This record gives sequence, structure tokens and C-alpha cells, in this order.
Amino acid sequence: MRRSPLAVIPSERTCRQLRSGNVVVLVVSVLLTLLAAGAYFLGPQLIASIDSGSDTADTDGLTHKVRRENLVVTVTDDGELKSASNVDVKCEIPGGSTILWIIPDGTVVTASQEIVKLDSSGIEEQLAQQTGIYEKALAAQIKATEDAGAAGIAVQEYVEGTYIKDIQEVESLITIAQEAKRSAQNVLEHTTRMARKGFATPLQVEADEFAVKRAELDLAFAQTSKLVLEKFTREKTTRGLEATRDAALALSRSEIATVDLEKSKLERLTKQLEKCVIVAPKAGMVVYYAENSRYGNSSSQIEEGSQVRERQTLIQLPDLSQMMAKVPVHESKVEQVKTGQRVHLKVLDREFQGVVTDIKNQPESKSFFSAKVKEYPAEVRIEGDCEGLRPGMTAEVEILIANLENVLTIPVSAVVVKGTTFFGYVRTVDGPQKRELLLGLSNDRFVEVKDGVSEGEEILMNPRAAMADELNDEQSEKEDMGAQSVKNRFGNENTLSPELGAASGPRPSEGGAGSGPGGNSSGQPGTGNSGSGSRNFSDFDKNGDGKLTSDELPSERMLQTLDKDGDGAISPTEFKNRPARPSSGGNAAAGEKSAPGAN
Repeated sequence: MRRSPLAVIPSERTCRQLRSGNVVVLVVSVLLTLLAAGAYFLGPQLIASIDSGSDTADTDGLTHKVRRENLVVTVTDDGELKSASNVDVKCEIPGGSTILWIIPDGTVVTASQEIVKLDSSGIEEQLAQQTGIYEKALAAQIKATEDAGAAGIAVQEYVEGTYIKDIQEVESLITIAQEAKRSAQNVLEHTTRMARKGFATPLQVEADEFAVKRAELDLAFAQTSKLVLEKFTREKTTRGLEATRDAALALSRSEIATVDLEKSKLERLTKQLEKCVIVAPKAGMVVYYAENSRYGNSSSQIEEGSQVRERQTLIQLPDLSQMMAKVPVHESKVEQVKTGQRVHLKVLDREFQGVVTDIKNQPESKSFFSAKVKEYPAEVRIEGDCEGLRPGMTAEVEILIANLENVLTIPVSAVVVKGTTFFGYVRTVDGPQKRELLLGLSNDRFVEVKDGVSEGEEILMNPRAAMADELNDEQSEKEDMGAQSVKNRFGNENTLSPELGAASGPRPSEGGAGSGPGGNSSGQPGTGNSGSGSRNFSDFDKNGDGKLTSDELPSERMLQTLDKDGDGAISPTEFKNRPARPSSGGNAAAGEKSAPGAN
């Protein structure tokens, strides 16, 4: 769509140049006057020339005069404010709970003020059950302790009492048996003497002899009883009583441990019941904490009735006097950002200064839909008075990477890339001249040139438009080299292994069976054209208007390649005379593209 001549209005930057008395003033004034009538065709290019600060323009394309100036290199992105010192309020209920009540977000609270109430019904039920279990364990422990004490007394009773008594009884029996034996022997001797004199009968002598033997047997029994008592009974009884005592002690210790365990459970449940009511550990402003899920939204909503897990942060109490900004830095820029770099921040209508304090080594987790975008969070401490700043506010953060003074600069759009080499096209009396460039740092508009051009030379702003033929030739050469590289890497398609031979034949769209002469379905001679050699003009012309526009073509690149007259459409003649290989789109053909800014 053409512009009206009235649309040719100097930009704000042009007005500043006019006011500053720049040499360009006369040139711009003459151009605006002479080209006003032809603004239908030259208006867009003329305004682009004025806005970009170009000094001259010609029919081959816009140019820019290489000059020395100061170049400020920065990394700019939006960050989010947060407190540099936060107190986290977490759910400490094992297994999680449900929020019954929570203080409104943003409320200013005092220390020890209630801020959250969690569901305590389950804990109260467990506490009642645990109380009964604890009392039963305590009763069992008391009984076991008393039994152990009694068993200990039993051992002492036997060793110091019962055993001594048994020994005394046996010894008394021995003494009595000895006296009975001696008495029986005396009677026997007297009866024997009396029998020899005729005063006692043989029967009496025999009875006294039996009395002696009986006394001897009683004495031997008493002595044996003492031996058994001392050698066996004492040790056996002592060991039995000690075993009973030790078992009672072990049972007592077990019951004590059980009581301690049940008591700790009871105390833990009591503390959990107390933690169902959360109070503010310090004064501050309540900020609900929300975690981000892999889909980019909040994974858990902090509100009444929502489920929360153990150790989940519910509320943060930020220190509003110490604020910082969290800035996501793209992976292409993260190597330029270092701790200690100065930062300019803008929050709403206020401006602040700060410093980079940390840059993370791992990228921040992103949503599922932007998982391929790697951004490393950087932390920026805000200096000065932070009054009025609140967590969650958006800050425009500009990190100063370098401030280069009096360096040669050229526009980023004037640089083309071929592999790892940078080029520019300088206007000379013999026409545009290709120069290899040694570049330094850059911002979104200008790049430092260390070698390749000199101050005062004019470099083309649109090298592709000015050097289309040369770049198209280089593109064809690159595609030939690329095809050869593919063969070197993958081999010829006719050298497939036997088991893949069935899949190695040509496809219909590649000049095989079903193709017309020359290898395309239209019956026209094959051109080797990628993307269009197997289709004719009518296949693309969907609306039948006799021309092909960008919405009817598979890519914008095809339109740029075949549109020779620059009318924004491809005619049947242009389609028929298309080259053997289409030139690649971009800022420069032959594998060349505009060098992106370092930022």
C-alpha cells in the first residue's frame, strides 16, 4: 500500500538533528522537498534512512559513514522485585493439611499475630488414641519395674538368708547324727560287756549294733545333704533367681522405652495440634507464596480450603527495606553478566541503581510451552531508599556490560556472516567492495569494529540488495558444497545395504515412476528446483488470478527468489524462468545472514 505524500513527516530523531545544526540538516531538507511528490515509492526507504542516522543514500542501497563514538553495551530485560531478606512461614503438619482460614494477602501484621489456621480434626483424634496407648504403656512399665525389684530382692534373700539357714539346718543334722552315733556305740560296748558276763542276751547286742549302723547312716545323709547344698543347690538356685531378676529388669527397660516412645508421640501430636494455628514470627506484610509448575502457572493456590503439603511455604514476610530484583538472563547473554556489574532499574516512574550480586549456574525451570528457552536467573541488589517498593513489581533492568569510548562503530544491519567470518560492503569509486571485519562488542543497534574499515568510509546498510548477484552465486556454490558434504557423510543413495534396497528406489516426486519427462509431474524439463520442480504454476495459483503471492507459496524465500520485477508477486514467466537452485533468503545469500547483536 502506497503512502500519501503528506505521510512524509520527519522523525523525532531527525528533528533533534535539525535543532543540533548537524551537517545532515541541508541534505535531509533537500530530500524532503524533492521527494515529497514521489513518496508513494520512496517514502519508506527515506524515513528508514533518516531514522537510522544514515549520512548518504544511493540507488544501490543506504549507507552509513563509519565514525568514532561512545558505545554503551548493556543487557536489558524485565525482572521481578523481591525482598532480599524473607521469613518463610511453612506448613509443619506431617502429611499436609487443609487451610481453614488465612489472613488476607498484603495485610500488615505484628509479631505473634495469628495468620493461618489449619485443619486439626485428624490430629485431635490421633491425640485421643495416643493418650490411651500411653497410659497402658505406663501401667505395664510400673508393673515390670516392681517385678524387677522383687526379683532382685529374691536373689539377695537366698544368698544372704535362705542358703545360710539351709546350711545351718544341715550342720545341725550332722551334729545330731554324730551324737547319736557316739551314744549308740557306747550302748553297744556296754551291752557287749554285759553279754559276756551273762547279763545281756545276744538279741540285745544285735539291736544295739543296728542302732549304731542307723546313726552312721543318718550322719552320712546329713553330710551328703551339706555337700549337695554347697556344691549344687546354692549355685542352681542363685542362677535361677538371677535369671528371673535379669529378665524382669530387661522387661522393665523395654516397658520404659515403650513409655518414652509413646510419650514422644503424644508430645509430637500435641505440638502438631499447636502448629495448626500459625502465628507471625515477626512483624511485616503478608505475601502469599506461589510455586510455578512446568506449565507456567501456579502449582498450588494459597486460599481457604486448599490442600497444602508438609514443608510447603504458605506465606512470606519480606523485609521491605532490603529489596532486590530477580532477572532472567538469556543463555546467549549469560556469559557477559558478572557479579559486581552496575545496574540501572526503573520501577513504575522511579529510577534506581543497583549491582549484580549473583548469577545462577543452572537455568531456571520454565513452563512446558517454553521449555527450550534457557534463562539463568540473576539477582540484583537495589541501592538507596526502597520505600514504596513491593514484592512482585516489575522492574526494567539494564545491566552495564561495557562502556567503550571513542571506538569505530557500524550498524549491526551492515554486517553479514559467512560461517564464523564477518563481512561488510564498503562503497568505493569502483563500486561496493567486500571487506572482512574484526568485530568487538555490540548492542542492539551498533557494533564495534576493530579492523576492516576506516573512519569516514561508507558501509552499505543493506548488502543483500546491493550485492544480490554475487551473493546468489556464493549461495549456489555453498549448496553444491553442501550436497557434496552430504554425500561424504551419508554416501550415495544407490549404495544402500541389500536389506534396505527396497526403499532405495526413486520416489515419484523425485523423477521415478509416474513422473513426466525430465523428472517432474508437469511433463516439463526438470530443473532440479527444490520445492517447486515437481509442481507447475497452476498447482500454486489457488485463486486463479495468474500470479503467485506470498500466501500461495510454501515460503517467503521462494517469493524473494523468483520475484525479479519486485511487484510482490510471481508471474508465469518468472516462474518458468526460475533458476536451477533458489537463492537462500536472509540478510545475505551464499550462507550469509545478518550478524545478530552480541546482545
